[in-house]
Amino acid sequence: MATPPPRKARAVLRVAGVNAALILGGLALVAVAGEAWLRLTDPLVVNFFPERFVPGVGLLYEPHAEVRARSRHGEFAAVSRANSLGFLDREPPDPARAAASCHVAVIGDSFVEAREVAIADKVHVRLEALAAAVLPELDVTASAWARVQTGQASQLPFYD
Repeated sequence: MATPPPRKARAVLRVAGVNAALILGGLALVAVAGEAWLRLTDPLVVNFFPERFVPGVGLLYEPHAEVRARSRHGEFAAVSRANSLGFLDREPPDPARAAASCHVAVIGDSFVEAREVAIADKVHVRLEALAAAVLPELDVTASAWARVQTGQASQLPFYD
């Protein structure tokens, strides 16, 4: 039969246990306070997609709303502003200019919307710049009509 530890050893173990509990509790408190501080001060900690439903078209962003996108593991964080139609793109070209030029409409889903990418770096903007450099006599305008989690049938109303 094992003999119980002496009274002094039990007191030391009790003090060590209390100290360990205090240290772990303090670390947990610091972690919770840090998370709260980041969520209150850093707007990119939380994704923010202000949406509205447009009958006949579908779910779009609020016009001129700020859209914040961040990956789960913090690889990227981007802030974009929706245009007046509710897409993450520049304002659409003037109808008179679009009619007099070659207008390219890029329609799609998350690959075209690319809310993780700055508007100046999106494929249709780069296409417009490339066309201006290669074919300056041809006035090319481009716009993107896209929304995440949509299929081709859902994207047809974007064009209409």
